[in-house]
Amino acid sequence: MNDAKNPTPDPTDPDNSAWEEAMSRDFDARVRDLHEAPLDFDSVKGKARTIRRNRRAAVAGGVLGVAAVITPIAVVVGGNADTNSDKPDFANPSPTAAETSDPTITTPADVAPDYVVQGEWHQADGDEIELPRKDYSAAVLWDGQLVATYFGGEVFSVADVIDEDGEVVDSFDTTAPVVVNDSGTTIAWVGTDGQVMTRWADDQVSLGEVDLDASGEGIAYSAAAVTGGPSCYEAEDGCMVYVDSGDGQPQVFDSHGVNDNPVPDAVDFGDASDTGLVTYRDEINDTGSCGGLIDLGRTDATPVWEGCEIEAGPIAPDGQHVIGLPAYYDGLGLSEITVRDARTGAETGRFAPEGGFVGSWAWSTDGRVILDAYDGANWHLFALSTDGALEEIAEQVKGPDFDSPFTMVQH
Repeated sequence: MNDAKNPTPDPTDPDNSAWEEAMSRDFDARVRDLHEAPLDFDSVKGKARTIRRNRRAAVAGGVLGVAAVITPIAVVVGGNADTNSDKPDFANPSPTAAETSDPTITTPADVAPDYVVQGEWHQADGDEIELPRKDYSAAVLWDGQLVATYFGGEVFSVADVIDEDGEVVDSFDTTAPVVVNDSGTTIAWVGTDGQVMTRWADDQVSLGEVDLDASGEGIAYSAAAVTGGPSCYEAEDGCMVYVDSGDGQPQVFDSHGVNDNPVPDAVDFGDASDTGLVTYRDEINDTGSCGGLIDLGRTDATPVWEGCEIEAGPIAPDGQHVIGLPAYYDGLGLSEITVRDARTGAETGRFAPEGGFVGSWAWSTDGRVILDAYDGANWHLFALSTDGALEEIAEQVKGPDFDSPFTMVQH
């Protein structure tokens, strides 16, 4: 409460030592979290974005402490905050989509994918639903509902289950964003008590437990993917949850408990599909990462393809394509993102924003990669087809390079 006796500190006052001390404590605590809990790139990126969202108001008032943290990183990606562009000055070098290098907003509302922008859920049918919060950092579509995750404090997150009218019908704690199976019928997460949870329309069940207090691991456990279902009670439904761990020893859980890791050399999972495909990394070092894609349906269980040139990411709902990420990246986002044929690893589409970067990405139900990208002044939301065609599917939003207004909705 602001009164004459206890005035509210002005965050824009450079002499406000109390405010500077509070910001310093907050930053130091979060740095300790990162040291004490080794995370993969997605986890660090998600935590960093949450910190950035929570500091939005302070940045608007001129936060010197945040600028000191962000500026050295921004130099790496080459963003120019003074640039003012009505259209993205982005290049799309894919020869199959050269004509789309200057994308326009042409996607019809009846086929547009779901996405969230500044706390508003834009649904595939064209409806725009106001959400109870504006700081959701990740979301999935589950049984016609949006399951959106936000950072709930110093360590864990909270997932809200939101119906089609924007009402929160349930909430639960989780170590990381929730994952959903290909058909959208089953979700999975690692609870803050270490339980590996699954849930479908009629019930929920734990498939096992991890030790969140294990030395050297901290909160690094997270659900990477869930396959099968919808029910995770019966073995015949084939429900499996792929769990990543900070110690480089991922695990797989089913209705009988822990299974052997189907990719023994993997240090973490990228994704898994109902068709038996699994993307993974088997090496992470100072120069990048190596990994590939394996088909569990093969009798010899050898990789379909692997290497150190790209990182195999999320698998398309139809199992035909995979998002390809750079094997090494730094800064606030990616310099490029590609689409790969799941069976060969061959590139079929590419987007490389000139003078900017890609911030987040996800597959949509219509089989396109949805991504947000920054051009130096504005954030854009694009849909990248598997053949490289690019469309801008939302109005651009002006803002800083460290705080995208868009939240991807994973399918």
